[in-house]
Amino acid sequence: MNDSRSIGPVNRNSHLDLLRALAIGMVVAYHVLQMCPQPLPEIMRIAHYGQYGVDLFFVLSGWLIGGLYWNERVRFGGVQLGRFWLRRWLRTIPPYLAALALSWLAVFIQWRKPLDLGYLVFIQNYYEKIPYFLVSWSLCIEEHFYLLMPLLLLVFKVHGGRVVFVVFSLLVLLAPACRWALSLDGIDTAFGYEQTATHLRMEGLLLGFWLAHEQVNSPQRWGILKRMSPWVLAVAAATLIALQFVAEVWMYRLGLTVLAVGLAAMLVLLVERKVGRFTTAHWVRAVAQASFSVYLTHPLMIHVARKFMAMFQYIPWQGYFPVVFLLIVLAGAAFYFCVECTSIFLRDLWVPRRTFSTTELS
Repeated sequence: MNDSRSIGPVNRNSHLDLLRALAIGMVVAYHVLQMCPQPLPEIMRIAHYGQYGVDLFFVLSGWLIGGLYWNERVRFGGVQLGRFWLRRWLRTIPPYLAALALSWLAVFIQWRKPLDLGYLVFIQNYYEKIPYFLVSWSLCIEEHFYLLMPLLLLVFKVHGGRVVFVVFSLLVLLAPACRWALSLDGIDTAFGYEQTATHLRMEGLLLGFWLAHEQVNSPQRWGILKRMSPWVLAVAAATLIALQFVAEVWMYRLGLTVLAVGLAAMLVLLVERKVGRFTTAHWVRAVAQASFSVYLTHPLMIHVARKFMAMFQYIPWQGYFPVVFLLIVLAGAAFYFCVECTSIFLRDLWVPRRTFSTTELS
């Protein structure tokens, strides 16, 4: 009898689910209020912070992918990059393409715009301005990271603790250095290249990936990081508050890096804590599981809700909120069960997790 085991996480972490639910809630609330038919400037002063839910997603994604990567390296002595990439691509690209098709169809119906082929190779986050399906910018960054980070580690044979720390420190510092140079003549307020280019927004993914290395490979350093995390989080929060009282360009130059560090510290603080009743609530897990689907579909649902309100102008503008949230929930659930679950099933069928037998353990 050949007993085989697979690598990778088996049980979900309730605290990470809570962070995923928080991240998607922040992003959705920001976009819903931003696109409200009635301008709400007072509320938007607070709601605009919801855009940083994407940075929380980056840290979580880096942690997840890093955990898979470093665990495989430890258990097998190396990583099968072909399998690693295929599992990532089969997990993320089919849902992305389905959401892209829906978004482009809406654009084509309204404006007869042809499909921009750049979307098929994930380069739209380097456009001066993304023409449609704006949320895809963050998916471009993640796909670039999934492809290039393991390749970089392989080519330069990066695996030792000190070398990993030096490499990741330099890469984390690259983003604020580039943003600083880019902002010497000011920053463009239009949402485009300066906010979305991969090399300008990669700190969260890098920090999550590096933290996964420390947890897997160095229990001693991981223990130090856990003890330091509350203090790092407090300093990052204080710095971000202080940056609200200076020119906006400083949030762009330094604040995004401080934010990523603070979110990474929050992850370290929570990831191994004892779970409570709230963190294990069914609704938290449901929102976390469907967060990718909700992220992909909610902009289109906001567009549909605005069209609905324009068609039925006798409905008070406040009716926009129940309509848009109902559409977001229904579309997110439908997309999750029909598209995302199918993608996961096919990935596990075609490219199962790497396994080892008991003979390899002896």
